[in-house]
Amino acid sequence: MLKIIIGSFVLASSIFAVDLQNDGVEIKIKNSNDEAKTLIIKREKPQECLGVNFDPKVVYGGNHQAADSVKADCKRAFVTYMGKIAPMKFSDKVETFGEVEVLDFIEKAKNDKTMMLVDSRTENWFYHETIPSAVNVPYTYLKQSQYPDEFEEYLEILGVKKVDGKYDFTNAKTLLMFCNGAWCGQSPESMKYLSDIGYPETKMKWYRGGMQSWLSLGLTTIKP
Repeated sequence: MLKIIIGSFVLASSIFAVDLQNDGVEIKIKNSNDEAKTLIIKREKPQECLGVNFDPKVVYGGNHQAADSVKADCKRAFVTYMGKIAPMKFSDKVETFGEVEVLDFIEKAKNDKTMMLVDSRTENWFYHETIPSAVNVPYTYLKQSQYPDEFEEYLEILGVKKVDGKYDFTNAKTLLMFCNGAWCGQSPESMKYLSDIGYPETKMKWYRGGMQSWLSLGLTTIKP
């Protein structure tokens, strides 16, 4: 049995939380023989497993595990250690949803066209597999400076109009956004781009667990 001696620390910001992923959190423990030991809690990333491409067929094979192209020693590591762990909250105004809340959102959205489930991933991820009823709004196209035409088209889909050169969010939809999992940055990037132009954060919800959590619980998916 281990006794954990807990030190105090403060997560001052989400940036500091990201630093903890790289540096880890150092703690002191004692085993049943009262022997002291120092260890660092962090994500272990085997170097030989870091070079696998982020392709949906590679990440999620037919059994929703790492595909055959990922060597055996890296299968668990590859699916587990991609990306950076996101904080639980995007902001104080954006609600973070779990699976029950996602199901409730989907149920209500059937009769409320102001609500939209948004798959923020790029098209190759979306067409590989997604949550039923999700609309694909790739995060890349919400980067106004890079894709100005697509940006305007997708804003219309989200219910935003441009009036006299300014964005009108009066009829902006309530969005529930997701991507691949707690390690995936695509939906946070989408929320950031939208927030930057004034999209009300109170109209943005976030399914942080994304596809990885959804699949782990055996919930229904489709291939669009």
